[in-house]
Amino acid sequence: EWIIAEHATYSLAGATAPLYDTLGSDTVRFILAQTQSKGVVSTRTELRALCEAKKSGDCEMFQYVILVDGVIPEAAEMARSAGLDVFSFAKVEAIGAQRIAERGHKHTPPSASDVATFCYTSGTTGNPKGALLTHENFVSTIAGMEPMYKPDISDRHLSYLPLAHIFERVVCSQTLASGASIAFYRGDPLFLIEDLQACRPTALPAAPRVLNKIYDKIQAGIAAAGGTKKKLFDAAIRAKSEGLKRGYTTHALYDRLIFNKIKKALGMDCVKFMVSGSAPLSSNVMTFFRCMLGVAVVEGYGQTEGCAAGTISHPDDFASVGHVGGPTGATEVMLVDVPEMGYLHTDTDHRGQPCQGRGEIWIRGPNVFKGYYKDEVKTKETLDEDGWLKSGDIGLWTMSGCLQIIDRKKNIFKLSQGEYVAPEKIENILIGSPLIGQAFVYGDSFQHCLVAVIVPDEEPVAAWATKQTELGPVSFAQLCKTTQLKDAILKEAKRLSRESGLTGFETVRAIHLESDLFSVENGLVTPTFKLKRQQLRDRFAKEIADMYSSLPPPKSKL
Repeated sequence: EWIIAEHATYSLAGATAPLYDTLGSDTVRFILAQTQSKGVVSTRTELRALCEAKKSGDCEMFQYVILVDGVIPEAAEMARSAGLDVFSFAKVEAIGAQRIAERGHKHTPPSASDVATFCYTSGTTGNPKGALLTHENFVSTIAGMEPMYKPDISDRHLSYLPLAHIFERVVCSQTLASGASIAFYRGDPLFLIEDLQACRPTALPAAPRVLNKIYDKIQAGIAAAGGTKKKLFDAAIRAKSEGLKRGYTTHALYDRLIFNKIKKALGMDCVKFMVSGSAPLSSNVMTFFRCMLGVAVVEGYGQTEGCAAGTISHPDDFASVGHVGGPTGATEVMLVDVPEMGYLHTDTDHRGQPCQGRGEIWIRGPNVFKGYYKDEVKTKETLDEDGWLKSGDIGLWTMSGCLQIIDRKKNIFKLSQGEYVAPEKIENILIGSPLIGQAFVYGDSFQHCLVAVIVPDEEPVAAWATKQTELGPVSFAQLCKTTQLKDAILKEAKRLSRESGLTGFETVRAIHLESDLFSVENGLVTPTFKLKRQQLRDRFAKEIADMYSSLPPPKSKL
């Protein structure tokens, strides 16, 4: 129904404004008001939030809701009390069919420059930004991908990523444009493997968090089996990994004994092409899936403003890992100096790794968006006068000409599950505790949660310590090494996070206590006392690694 509604809108030269079902009522209200949308297609689950938006008085143009799962008396009454009309999806289809039979249908296709969608990106502070993507953006992105992968009518895609996500929308559009078919999973991650078994897709776009969970589950099963089975499995991985380096994707013995059985159990025995995107995929996981599937497993890089596709690794590259390939057929990519972070396009070394330049990744091409809706300031910050999209990510060119993501220019990052985090907001909340003097919150795209390095406030901590009879007389530096103080501050951090309305992924899960202040003298803050994040990350690299290793792995829903 989502896809039908989307393409029905396109057939009338209209534009869509997708809403994630996880958005809060304030965000829903803001998007409906800014876009002046007249109607929404949804399920009954989202009706309450839509009615709240209508009752706010901010969405005067919002008039009706089309429910894909039908209208029941409770839904009709809820909509009526909010001043909304409500229709069932089936009724709209029936009326449309009748009108076409009686009056015919005039197709009014859009032009290339017409806006196809207002794609709102999740803001970490303030309201979300509506990226304006045109039909040219979509078509050029799909065309740029064809040298790497072009489906045909026999291919099958299982859609399980959020339909509002630009990556999934591009994949679905490419699938339909090629005459291939789409299956939709049931909406419950617990049944994803069953849905894969039922569909047996030939192409599999995947988020790293899904691949990581499958990998972890398989590894746990092998470890539990132990003995000969584990030795055989490890030997198979080693043999196939060596084969990949020489361009061999199959192994006569180990495929028959191990990998073909795993593929079939996962419903991946028909997969011909897998692409990972939205966050980095760790090298060991990528190598495992290449060994298991025996097909091209590639990694792509992009963002909403570039219609999801900036670069992609080559399907014939079976061995190299840790990069996102080269530009797609629709894009140009260049690295721009960021001298304040020490990154220059003339650099030849990155922490001992030879490279061909480092800098902020800029992208240009027909896939780049028109700008942010009703936000000229943010548009000018993101697009330069020559049409270059400033990604905010720092990359390097490897010696083989591939792009590798190494840092983030702005103080914002994405966790492994795709959630964006603004650490400064969290730090400002944490230092509201009398026990916390300074805080450095850390996370990256390989981790599912946040950790923090905290400098306690010495005086309040000394007062706290006098009430802890079991500690006795100890120095401040010794206090920072005690489990009692660490537990007390972590409990305080979680309380403040909860009271401030932070989400689960914004809540720090582990902390390291440091007795020495972050200062200008030790190079960890600027003269205006802003944290130097890169230096803090490097200074506490061991402590950060130790914190993550002490945490339990995320719970699998597979």
